[in-house]
Amino acid sequence: MKPTKTIILLVLMVLLSLFSGISINGNWGFVYQFEFIDFLQLRETGVKDFLIWGIIIVSHIGIISLPFLANNSNFKKMLFYFPLVYLLGYLLMEAGFFILLIPFMILWIVTIIYHRKSGKNLGSVK
Repeated sequence: MKPTKTIILLVLMVLLSLFSGISINGNWGFVYQFEFIDFLQLRETGVKDFLIWGIIIVSHIGIISLPFLANNSNFKKMLFYFPLVYLLGYLLMEAGFFILLIPFMILWIVTIIYHRKSGKNLGSVK
């Protein structure tokens, strides 16, 4: 059975993880731009920064893959840990972008709650 509403929430989470941003002096700064393009240009980087950046990239790939893994047996764990590691990575690296991810956090919590409720409903039907 395809969890259609869960997949829709996950796709919205992916979009928010990429396109959350802010306009500063008429120029938009998005999370994806910092993560994939400007990371090396905006700050002096050390080994610790590269390690955290790598963790952010891997966890973001995990978030992007969540809609495709919705029927996996480990989906609950992935739904919890990939976004958690992603958010903690941004908290450690750049708190400003962490604040931009507040809509992502809210939708993540809603998705977890919805998935738990829908799982209980599916279990009671059987």
